[in-house]
Amino acid sequence: MKNILIYLGLVVVIVALYGFAFAFAADKGPDGKQIFLDKKCTTCHYVESAGIETTKKSGASDLSTVGDVMEADFMTKYLLKEEKIDDKAHKTKFNGTDEELKALVDWLLTLKAKEE
Repeated sequence: MKNILIYLGLVVVIVALYGFAFAFAADKGPDGKQIFLDKKCTTCHYVESAGIETTKKSGASDLSTVGDVMEADFMTKYLLKEEKIDDKAHKTKFNGTDEELKALVDWLLTLKAKEE
């Protein structure tokens, strides 16, 4: 009887630890793609490779390969209007948290041309 209780106790502990590990693994922080959508970046941009369309009638920028041409530090500063491209600052300053900005930049950096 004592051995059965110890065995059942161990099973419960293992299941609980597995549950905790799964819960922590699922919480990876904010999703950059969702931030892109939530912050209404689609007002001026689209990402054809991710199936994200713009709401702008014309002149929208496709960011499908932005990860090929920009680095994280520059992109972060550009979105905060601290850097310029062709002597032009980004139209709007990013208005989220530092964690959201990092997640957005990390996601944008994954947008690269497909290798053939």
